[in-house]
Amino acid sequence: MASGSGMSERFQLICGTALLSSIFIICIGLAGLGIARIVIGSVYLHDCPLEPKIPIWLIVSAVSTIYFNMMAHRSRGDSDQSDISCSGYICYTVGALFFPTWLICGSIWVYPNFGKIRADDFIPCSGNITTNCTADCHRPLMDFSLAMVTIDWILTLLAVVCFGFKIRSFVSKQ
Repeated sequence: MASGSGMSERFQLICGTALLSSIFIICIGLAGLGIARIVIGSVYLHDCPLEPKIPIWLIVSAVSTIYFNMMAHRSRGDSDQSDISCSGYICYTVGALFFPTWLICGSIWVYPNFGKIRADDFIPCSGNITTNCTADCHRPLMDFSLAMVTIDWILTLLAVVCFGFKIRSFVSKQ
């Protein structure tokens, strides 16, 4: 029996380590995506006449995420308290209102224009083609923006589900 208990402890240790490693890799990946948003939005800032707000959306979404997270965590101060101060709640509230609004704006700018440039009858204005054409947007910028909007919607959905479970557990304790 003692060896079975040791095996169970090792299994729990391995699962815990794998879970923490996965969370760490996801956090590093999300930070990398934030940096990539800033870089790609800056590099292609003037390369999307079809919808000039798309590169701006990429930059603002990344910078605002970094800003709101830093301000909310900074408001805790140097104490080791797990409680968030009033200013932290204000940052979280402003961020919680800003992010969905900005995500909806990004969706309005990215999804329809992605469909336009992928349409069979789309003729980009370039070189000698200046009539019966449409302003183009750099393809890698559009592909990246589409991926970022979609990832943001997925993460928003996951956050809402987690928040719902947290509320449910809070209500069940009452």
